[in-house]
Amino acid sequence: MRVLLATAADEHFAPLLRDLIESLPQRAFADLAIFDLGLSRETLHWANARARHIVAPGWDLPVSERVRIAQPYHRALTVRPFLRDYFPGYQAYVWLDADCWIQEARALDHYFASVRRGALVIAPQSHPAYRHGERSRRWRADRLGAYFGTDAACPPKRAPYVNAGVFALLAKAPHWQAWRDSFKQGLAATDGELVCDQTALNHALWTQRLPLVPLPARFNWLCHLALPAYDPKRRCLCEPTTPNRSLGIVHLAAGTKDILALRYSSLHKARNG
Repeated sequence: MRVLLATAADEHFAPLLRDLIESLPQRAFADLAIFDLGLSRETLHWANARARHIVAPGWDLPVSERVRIAQPYHRALTVRPFLRDYFPGYQAYVWLDADCWIQEARALDHYFASVRRGALVIAPQSHPAYRHGERSRRWRADRLGAYFGTDAACPPKRAPYVNAGVFALLAKAPHWQAWRDSFKQGLAATDGELVCDQTALNHALWTQRLPLVPLPARFNWLCHLALPAYDPKRRCLCEPTTPNRSLGIVHLAAGTKDILALRYSSLHKARNG
């Protein structure tokens, strides 16, 4: 199966982008694509030696002019439902946010193997160690309400809330169009001012009952919800709860990008021993 792995970054994210690409196992994918959101000439030169595709994306959805000017990095969100249009000819697509880091190659193997089912392969934001405070719950509810009305602010009972920072999906899957339609609806409701592809994706999954393969949190570990532990014997980052399984993909989401001790100490030790 011909698979494309895609990510996006501007120059501010360049160090994270380098960490991600250097952590990728060579056998893991057919081609690599990078969306250039404002990379420097030096970074582009480095990336050209490693990626098959480097594309400066446009705006594929009705985002307001103010946001387009003030927050051009939001294109990393609007391109995701359009991966198969930017890069036709692949049977499946895997997305990784640039602030992710691959600790175990087998994590990607799970995405590649599961995507053959035709479902969206993705990790819900659920783990015993995760801490969803009032601010986090309010953030989610406010966006759902703004996009789809007050009734949508409370998701269906037991419906998983997935993180769109890492996912795999077949080119022929119905999710792409459903995601676009949901995203367009949300942008229209907010005059293009609120750009949140994850809100749109979750709403599409709930309302259209699209097939889903939920992976364990360790295959997209969200550091802003719980910092990982470091096991010096195994030289790896692991879950901070028993049985302390090693993490496959570490995601420096939200404010955890600035935790230097985690990024430059624990991750370096885990990668290089």
